[in-house]
Amino acid sequence: MDYQYIIEGNELAQEVVYEKVAKDFKGEWDGEHLRVENSWADIDIHSFTFLDEMYISISTLHFQKPVLFKSSRSEDEQPYFALKIGFTGSFLGDEQKHDFNNLGVFFYNSKQNFEVEYPVDTKCQWLSIVFSLEVYEKFMGKQNSQITQLIHEESSWFKYFPLDVEIENLVKALFFNLDKKRRRPIQFFTKPLEIIGLVREKMEKEASGFKRNIHEDDLKIMMQLKEQYLSDFTQQPNLSDLSFKYGMSISKLNRVFKSIFDKPILQFYNQQKIEEAYRQINRTNKSITAISMDLNFTNVGYMSKMFKDAYGFPPSELRNKE
Repeated sequence: MDYQYIIEGNELAQEVVYEKVAKDFKGEWDGEHLRVENSWADIDIHSFTFLDEMYISISTLHFQKPVLFKSSRSEDEQPYFALKIGFTGSFLGDEQKHDFNNLGVFFYNSKQNFEVEYPVDTKCQWLSIVFSLEVYEKFMGKQNSQITQLIHEESSWFKYFPLDVEIENLVKALFFNLDKKRRRPIQFFTKPLEIIGLVREKMEKEASGFKRNIHEDDLKIMMQLKEQYLSDFTQQPNLSDLSFKYGMSISKLNRVFKSIFDKPILQFYNQQKIEEAYRQINRTNKSITAISMDLNFTNVGYMSKMFKDAYGFPPSELRNKE
């Protein structure tokens, strides 16, 4: 694909990247806030640095032309780790039309080349937490475990986690405090550390599930498939169409997707859909029947069965907890 613009740079030197973007787009960068607004690009990024080795940024991006994010680093730099949390789609009213963009936590080390192709005409929101090995060990300890071995590995690795409610609430707190300058330094230091701690707990459960030495082209293509073709829960993805688009047999497409996201395409899609049902039941006043219709379940009974299989209790019980 021909990209209108490629955002590329070292994730441990984000200020250099933001300065270049501001210059290229004739926007403004004041050391903490990047703002660009023109006929095809709307960029709003708040970025903060702590201890010289931990970078926190919140980005709201909306492009009318294809744009690619691409991480890069030099071989002599210290190892670092990046958490990218996709956070798109909020439900502000029952009558609004909502885009069902996938949410997720992407965790990778500095050896892994990571690229994200931003979908055209779709608002994307990301929280980025980038931290050095020294920062991780300072706050999370140096205990001898599978996690320690993973953190010190020389090979590239990558892991996707669904965005659970606990991490989502911490992300929401950061968005809420963006315009509160007195609270902001404390919130943007403590909340990311809490998120790193929660991700470490997930790592302890799934250390063996981390993906190693993923080819950057496979990762890029499967990320694109996830974001652009598995994000509309009103229409089930057509595997034949996806097979044709990516020039792979359905079995190979499922195999490559599973090698990154742990599940074949439709199984992953249905898991994301039931997680979205949980999110809407928990955060909106829409009826359970309306939610099942919006998410294109066959009927509310089928959604309830899938929900109970996933969470151990029916959706009505979650709604009654409110």
